[in-house]
Parts: sequence; C-alpha cells; structure tokens
Amino acid sequence: MDEDRISDLPHSIVESILTRLPIREAVKTSILSRAWRYKWAMLTQLVFDDDCAYLPGELGPPKDTLVKFVTRCLFLHQGPIHSYKLSTSFLLNAPDIDQWILFLSRKDVKELILELGEGEWFRIPSCLFSCSKLTHLELCNCELDPPPTFKGFTNLRTLILHQVIVAADAIESIISSCPLLENLSLSYFDSLAITISAPNLKYLRLEGEFKDIFLQNTPALVAISVAMYMTDDIAEHFEQSSSCKFVKFLGGVPLLEHLIGHVYFTKVALPSHHTLFFFFIH
Repeated sequence: MDEDRISDLPHSIVESILTRLPIREAVKTSILSRAWRYKWAMLTQLVFDDDCAYLPGELGPPKDTLVKFVTRCLFLHQGPIHSYKLSTSFLLNAPDIDQWILFLSRKDVKELILELGEGEWFRIPSCLFSCSKLTHLELCNCELDPPPTFKGFTNLRTLILHQVIVAADAIESIISSCPLLENLSLSYFDSLAITISAPNLKYLRLEGEFKDIFLQNTPALVAISVAMYMTDDIAEHFEQSSSCKFVKFLGGVPLLEHLIGHVYFTKVALPSHHTLFFFFIH
C-alpha cells in the first residue's frame, strides 16, 4: 500500500490547501478517508456563494439547496470561524441567515461579509452587534438598526456599507464607537448628511447622494475618494451653503496625501452626467 503522506501534513498546511478550494470541494475531501472526514470542518475561513446552490444529487430549488448546505456546514463545524462570507442572489430575506449570524456570534467571528441580492432588504438581526471580535464588517443590500444597548465594535478596523438602509444618527454612532476604525466605505446612500468622527481613520470612500459631509475628528486620514450624485435639490442645497464648505471639509485632515473625486450633476444648466474630477497629493 502506498504511504499516505498527505494525511500526515501539519494542520496548518492542510488548512491552507482546503482554504484555497471552493467550500463545496473542500467538503468533498471528507470521503477520502477516515482521517480526512472532518478536516474541512476545522476551517477558520468559510465562503459560501451561488455555486453552493447547485450540488450533485440535489434536485430541489437552488435556494433550498443553498440553505441546507450552509446549515449543515455550520452544524458540523468545529472550532472558531475567523472569516465568514455569504455572497448570493438566492437569499434576499431568509430567517436562516438570522440563525447563521447567531451561530457566528458564538464563534468569535472576526471578518463578516454579507452580499445579498437586490430586492428585499435583509434586516440585520441584533445578534450581529454582539460580535465583539469583529475586525472587518461588510454589508450589501441590508437594513441596519443598532439596538439601544450597542456600545460599539471595539476591534473593528474596516467597515464597508453598500446599499444599506440606516439612519444618519445610527451610522454616525456606529462609526464613532469603533475606536480602531481605519477603513470606511459608504456607497449608494440617498441624501445623507453625515458627521464622521474616527480618530484612527486612514482611508475614506464615499459614493452616493450626500447633502453634507463633515469630518469632525479625522486627523489620521491619508486618502479620500468621493463620488457624489447631485440631484436638483442637493445641488441647490450646496449652492446655498457657505462658499468655504470644501475648505471646511478638508480642514481637519493634515496628513492627507490622496484626494480623488467625481461629482455628477443632473441640473438643466449642465450637461447630463457632467463630471468634475480632482486629484490632490499633499
């Protein structure tokens, strides 16, 4: 019998190999031998996507297949989960996602990415706000409403919100209660007036319709990227504002090195989708 050298590899190497496989392929390694039966179940990084909705032998609707696969993987998982990503167009608003997030909140998850398809907005369950070990949070097509007891993500360094429904005061509160936040990206917000207070913030990306942007406490910022969509009412608001608004916007960023911006106007006086581009190096 040939010597099984692969099974004797250190756990760190085995995990590195399995991590590079799609999760559906990593799970298949459980049939190689008894020694490999649960090696995939100790992975600390899990990525589920629409490919998991099409599994051999599964004849039901893709949504049901995906739910069964993710639930089974989490049920059999052993040890901590450091990184979890769910990217799917099949689950717009499923109660199963609530249960998965609750499970992750008990697994000391550090990186959480939810990319859900367009349609219904998925309301983030309150248990997400108990994920105290989070260092990276990325949400797409969700509704966010922090509970009154939420005191902040004390370890969060990256926050990315894309097409997220959230009140201005709520998002300001989240940002200010993340003392280690270094990377912030807010995209596709409508008529948002926001004050950003984040003393360790280094990279800021904003895209959408913003009525006001005020950098209150951001002395560490080194790069800003802004893409603003100016409808008639927002453009009128800016015209009526102080002429030194932009100076005030940049006044509290002494370490700024890169500034990239696009402003899209839709007023009659300007061509449709007129673009203003600027680039600044300190």
